[in-house]
Amino acid sequence: MDKIIIILFFIIPYVSQAQKLTVDLVNQKEFLSPGKVQTLVFKITNPFPKDILITPKSTLPKGWVLAAAPYDLNLAANETKIYLVPIQIPINASKGEDKINLVINDKTNTVLYSQDFVVTVNQVQLITLDLISAPSYVKAGDTINSFFMLKNEGNVTENIFIENSARTFIKGDNPIVLLPGTSTIINAYQSTELRQPKPSQNLIKITASVKKDSIQPVFASHITNVIPVFPVNDDVWLRFPVRIAATFLGRQEMNDFKTGFQGEIYGRGALNEENTKLLEFRAIGPDRFGLTVFSQYEEYFINYKSNNFYAHLGDKVYSSSFLTEFSRYGRGVELIQKFNKLEIGGFYNKPRFFKYIKEEVNVYAKVNFNAKNNIRYGYLLKRKDTNQDDHLHYVAGEGNVFNKIGIQGEYALSSNNQTKGNAWQLQAQSYFKKLDLNASYIYASPHFSGYYTNTQFFTANVNYRILPKLSLSSNYQKDARNFERDTLYGAAPYREAFQVGIRYNYLKKGAISLFSGTQEYEDRMENKQFFYKEKFNRIELSQDIHKISINLQMFFAETTNYLINSTGKSSLYTTNVSYNDKGNSISLYGSYSTVNRYATKDEKLFLYGGRINAHIYNRWDASLFYQNTYYLEDYYTDRNLLELALNYRVAPNQQINMLSRYALAQHQLDNKDFAFSVRYVLDINAPIKKIKEYGFFEGNISTLGSAQTEGIKLHLGPYSAITDAKGHFLFKNVKPDTYFLEIEEGTLGVKDITDIDIPAKITIVEGANYFDFGITKASGIKGIMMLDDKDADNKQQSVIVEMTSDNQVFRKVCNITKPFDFTYLRPGDWKLKVYRNGLDGKYKIHTDDLNLTLTSNEEKQVEIKISKTEKEIKYLQKPMRVGFNSSKEKK
Repeated sequence: MDKIIIILFFIIPYVSQAQKLTVDLVNQKEFLSPGKVQTLVFKITNPFPKDILITPKSTLPKGWVLAAAPYDLNLAANETKIYLVPIQIPINASKGEDKINLVINDKTNTVLYSQDFVVTVNQVQLITLDLISAPSYVKAGDTINSFFMLKNEGNVTENIFIENSARTFIKGDNPIVLLPGTSTIINAYQSTELRQPKPSQNLIKITASVKKDSIQPVFASHITNVIPVFPVNDDVWLRFPVRIAATFLGRQEMNDFKTGFQGEIYGRGALNEENTKLLEFRAIGPDRFGLTVFSQYEEYFINYKSNNFYAHLGDKVYSSSFLTEFSRYGRGVELIQKFNKLEIGGFYNKPRFFKYIKEEVNVYAKVNFNAKNNIRYGYLLKRKDTNQDDHLHYVAGEGNVFNKIGIQGEYALSSNNQTKGNAWQLQAQSYFKKLDLNASYIYASPHFSGYYTNTQFFTANVNYRILPKLSLSSNYQKDARNFERDTLYGAAPYREAFQVGIRYNYLKKGAISLFSGTQEYEDRMENKQFFYKEKFNRIELSQDIHKISINLQMFFAETTNYLINSTGKSSLYTTNVSYNDKGNSISLYGSYSTVNRYATKDEKLFLYGGRINAHIYNRWDASLFYQNTYYLEDYYTDRNLLELALNYRVAPNQQINMLSRYALAQHQLDNKDFAFSVRYVLDINAPIKKIKEYGFFEGNISTLGSAQTEGIKLHLGPYSAITDAKGHFLFKNVKPDTYFLEIEEGTLGVKDITDIDIPAKITIVEGANYFDFGITKASGIKGIMMLDDKDADNKQQSVIVEMTSDNQVFRKVCNITKPFDFTYLRPGDWKLKVYRNGLDGKYKIHTDDLNLTLTSNEEKQVEIKISKTEKEIKYLQKPMRVGFNSSKEKK
């Protein structure tokens, strides 16, 4: 009984003491940063009158390590002290809350205190992307495979999107999900064209990014040389492309069948290597314009253009200015000469498709202040068939304000022996961040004798982007009247329209639009086929789904028909669907309408049709078009009802085109024509000047040791040569160009290696070209990882070992527990460098940088020492003592 009392006498004080020992984690609310050593600050208080010696010990989450050994702490009676626990947090420690258990023992190892403290790990987001390996060259037709290492060096799981450069593809998943501290190899590949004619440098670039986050995208890239297998050399001749064609035409018109031939020769090209002197000519005839509604009229011209001079002789569309003579096809001559900022020119023209004008003469002078600002004065003489001469003077110019607003304008005066007139025109465009504006106004007085007479024309467009996907628009158009269009062309209906609309892009390739407005259409012909005005609403939906495009429209209007003095409702429903894939396409069109626009009320119209374009094998192309009818507003022009086109490539420079059409000619409503044509085309690249001489390429291959240099077969593009007993080689009659010098596989010894990179890029110039190199025996290294750690769980980690010389880089991902090697290295100076590649922070690489000199046929041994480390923190002062003022406590 006495013994029990004695034991309780000693135990009870400690139990009561442990229960009242107070411990606080001072910096508990601070965020801990992964990958760093941070210190937990504990405040420990002994409230009892007796001194105690304590030994705090902490238990950390898995992977966390103490950066310093635990130490004892003396606490006097009623004393408070700070106890520091330095810890190393692994880089991939998960963000959020973790528990740290603190146990405090006395000198007899009795537990005085035990409690879990919650600490918070900060979020770290970091991704890296590095090139691991990629070929320096491939043959055309081969696939370029480049390998990149993507690493998540943060502490949260990342959903990483990979974007690739043009013509580059990625094997595997995209996006890639990477856990903290893990990595993956990305295989990016790019196919090459087997028959590419020239060497090329192909770029493979990939970019890794985390969407909707603050991480900056990272990228890595590599350029690979592609060597052509079927190279085409630069021509030693400057050639001029010429096309010769012969066409057989036929037309069936109102039971009358007619045929005829038409020949053409056309050429356009440069007369010098710098492409600063250009010549163009064309001769097509005889005139078969009346034979088919779509055939070409006869045309003969030649023109020459250099940097400062232009001359044209023959047929073309001549134009002096927008107001005086906008577009007049005829036969004549035009000259333009530039002197720095000054430009002078003029033309003489005999119009072909406007019988009221006999001839025109124009001269002008223009000052170009810069690319966007100029002013021009000109004079135009028009001689009419009524023996009346019209004299027109005009001033035109354009300017740019703050690179945001563009302005173009013109003022013109006309006079003859009877009347005088004037006209003016103003255009403006402005482009701001969210607002685009453009407007144009034309006025011509009743007696102005230019291209326009007694007319006003106005058009304006406004577009405002409210949001990235939402925009407002408005436009107004009032067509010009009384203009002198060539009789070759029909006059489009007069139109005055105003509409406002809103557009919403609900997807990247999907949008819905709503429009409302008024429009007026009037037939310009003497016997009008239509004349109406409408108030309308229109809905439009556009959507692209992979290779399919869809457009749907609904149109509702209240129509006032001035032709028959009636009012009614009009509605149109239109659908367009198209499919495109690798040069083949199909599009279908359908429209159903009920309109009150023409001579019949509530007229119902159903339009439908489609087009098919197909690439058949390597030589055939086909096109088929059909549309059952057209709206009456289109009758001013030629309208195609059925068309079949076939194109056959006989050879790369020859083709046969076959075309047949069933159509409505201009101004025809019912009388349909059938026409066909068969056209043979020959393309010729005519030599006009020899611009290069052939060169020869020779050199010597020297032996740097015991390598054999005789009988080595070399290739330079399409040329080949074999070395003699002294290692000499010679290529004769080589066209100047850029090539790759290659050595045929099998003609070198097993361990032979060149002292330069092969294939070597060679540029051949005219005359002599020399190139020497040597052959030696390849070297290599064998390495082992000296790992000082017996923890088997941490041995499945890797590093990147890199070997670098002046012009070569090799990398390997190596397991830290296995040997590695680099074979077939060129003798010389190399640098070996070891990268961590996400290696656990508890490991230290002692040998991370070595300079090596390899001799011919040498195999060198290297050791990479890796050890497990413990960080030690040294204190520069004694532990801090924290006390309390007893007098304040009494209060």
